[in-house]
Amino acid sequence: MNRSEIVRIQERIGTLGDGFWGPMSIAACQKHLKSMMPSPHPFPVEGTPDFLAFFGKHGDKEYGPPSQKITLPFTIYYGDKPVKSLWVHEKCADSLLRVFKRLASVYPDEASRRAAGILTYNGLYNPRLKRNSLNSWSMHAWMNAIDINAGRNGNKTSWPVNATMPLEVMECFAQEGWLSAGAFWGRDAMHFQATAPL
Repeated sequence: MNRSEIVRIQERIGTLGDGFWGPMSIAACQKHLKSMMPSPHPFPVEGTPDFLAFFGKHGDKEYGPPSQKITLPFTIYYGDKPVKSLWVHEKCADSLLRVFKRLASVYPDEASRRAAGILTYNGLYNPRLKRNSLNSWSMHAWMNAIDINAGRNGNKTSWPVNATMPLEVMECFAQEGWLSAGAFWGRDAMHFQATAPL
């Protein structure tokens, strides 16, 4: 993002609009998104016993988590393939559907959705380990994480300095309790997961 876009984000989250994204802006952004999350939080913290009790076993080659199909309020695209529905862990399926309904309200037409990057879908369920890990499973293995617009918001791309995921998209997810990787670990802004912040 350019400096004026960063200033706009800073003003929206209630911190000094100087165009410099440092510790004060990061803390203000996380506080802003946490303030939008439901209380009590609907999802457990990643990696805790509560997480395993809530979501159960991760998927692997022989097992898939209990899932529910949701029909999206607008079509998204996996490459050139239109996607009109998603299979999501049953414990967060209704929540993700509400996220997409919020996105449809904030971005009411295809042009605004395309500009925000939310029409580019990059996957949800993937029973794999985290990158560079020998024993820690990705949230995608539980079918409770989704990637959107990876080309502009990659794993190693810092947000918001280089990545383009709009804060308004993060807000739609936060209102349903989903964590935005871009805001909470400063990169991988394509990634949203149904877990509580620490």
